[in-house]
Amino acid sequence: MNFPSVDYTWFGNGTVIALIAIIHVIISHGVAIGTSVLVVSTEYRAMKRKNEALDQVAKTMLKWVLIITTTMGAMTGVGIWFSTTVIQPDSISSLLRIFFWAWVVEWGAFISEVIILIIYYYTWDKWKEGERKRKHIMLGVALSIASWVTMVIITGVLAAKLTPGRWIDTFSFWNAFLNPTYFPSLGFRMFLAIMLAISLVSFFIRWRIKDKALRTEVFRVFAFWGAIALPLTFITGLWYLWAIPTEAYNMIVWSTGMSEVIFKSLNILGFSILLIFLVWLVKSPKNVPWMLSIAVMFSSIGFIGEFEVVRESVRKPYIIYNYMYANGMLAKDEETLKKEGYLANATWAKEKEVTNNNMVEAGRDVFVGQCITCHTIDGWRDTRALATRMKGWDKQAIMSFIPNMHYAQVAMPPFMGTEEEIEALATYIVTELENDKEVTPK
Repeated sequence: MNFPSVDYTWFGNGTVIALIAIIHVIISHGVAIGTSVLVVSTEYRAMKRKNEALDQVAKTMLKWVLIITTTMGAMTGVGIWFSTTVIQPDSISSLLRIFFWAWVVEWGAFISEVIILIIYYYTWDKWKEGERKRKHIMLGVALSIASWVTMVIITGVLAAKLTPGRWIDTFSFWNAFLNPTYFPSLGFRMFLAIMLAISLVSFFIRWRIKDKALRTEVFRVFAFWGAIALPLTFITGLWYLWAIPTEAYNMIVWSTGMSEVIFKSLNILGFSILLIFLVWLVKSPKNVPWMLSIAVMFSSIGFIGEFEVVRESVRKPYIIYNYMYANGMLAKDEETLKKEGYLANATWAKEKEVTNNNMVEAGRDVFVGQCITCHTIDGWRDTRALATRMKGWDKQAIMSFIPNMHYAQVAMPPFMGTEEEIEALATYIVTELENDKEVTPK
């Protein structure tokens, strides 16, 4: 309401954020955090066994951690900031006010992580013997801790959006940060990051390393961490499900767009693949099948993608639970805006009131303020495109639906505005639907 929002029309605003966020989470969790643990563990095993070839495998893994995190990782991290700022400005402004110093510390931790990463890589061949090698391994441990600290901080911000807890009443930083799902979410992300790293890197180990003895040494390290991470991922995942609000829990299957049978079947299949792969690593690391390494990689990517989509979707109709709706409107402002009007209180709106001459323009301002965070007029997602959802609806039907939409659809925020603004919004939607018919080929 206080800032204008960008509209990515056909592609969809939510899709833009989701695409960037999922890529970033795969990199930040699977590469920066999880693979760092595998690298330093592999280096330690190489030192204990005096295995130079294994040491070089660890160095090669680190090279790709350095390349990926400082390019795609950094770009998508900044991309999340840019995309959310222009698409959900009210949400981001609220989070900045709540977590300003947490983000300052997180940026400090990230810069430290990058510095340690660069030093760790470029001293690899210089610190090779005796005490220097031990110090080099400790540098790797410091890298793993620094990457984990960034997760510790960001998890507080992300978890607070779903379960702000007592912050709603106290507006205390610590009530928001140490919210009811903070620890289960942190545990789940931490162990899932290690499983994701094992799954991603194993494919490339299986593909690139032809020496079975060397491959076995690498997979022994992976098996050790997998035996720890997989059961704890499952346990902390259940803990997280237990901690989220009942209303959010009931929306999990809905948020994926799957039927309950397909949802359960795919998740059981994915977990079974991870379990089979881990057992195979322990029992026969020399002979890990190609297809299994590919299957486990995509299963892990699917799990992390599903988690991010579900985490974002089950908050609906809120973006900060019980405080701010998904479109940036504050829950406490509902009655005020119904009396005074949305346009009169929207600082960026061109039209401040509805007249007979500006019905479409005023409706467009209302649509931008209250709808485009989730909806488009047309687009590839039928569930979000109004041209599909409201096909055949007339103006009167739309006007009747808008005041009651949050009863019909649990994920929809209530409309906040006057009767005149409802008519203006309906007029704008009908006009756009008619225009869409005219440009769509028969």
